[in-house]
Amino acid sequence: MSTEATSQIQELESQIQQLRVSQLSELKEKLHQARLSVAALEAEIAKLTGKPTPAGVIVRQTRTRTNPADIRAGILKALSLAPTGLSQKEIADTTEISYQTVAMFLKHNLKDFKFTDSLKSKRYFLR
Repeated sequence: MSTEATSQIQELESQIQQLRVSQLSELKEKLHQARLSVAALEAEIAKLTGKPTPAGVIVRQTRTRTNPADIRAGILKALSLAPTGLSQKEIADTTEISYQTVAMFLKHNLKDFKFTDSLKSKRYFLR
């Protein structure tokens, strides 16, 4: 067997393996979605019949992620309306964005804002 044929065989075996992995991940995702559908249907049946949801059935609602552009726009708008600056808590309350999200955004974007003091008394301003 020539080295060219051997390398082609190895390449094809690698492609087959990649296809198997992608097929497996697709099937796992389909199974996950099916389980969520079944759980939602069981919860709806339990609600209609007044019986408790069967043990082990957990109905999960996925949370929606806030778009980073929306976070930035909300924080910039809140700070533009506050000439005396705002604390992280005040920004979170004003924008209705979670405190943790505001804190992480400000931490990763310090160069975009002016701030005074430190720790809990820190106030943020637009540059």
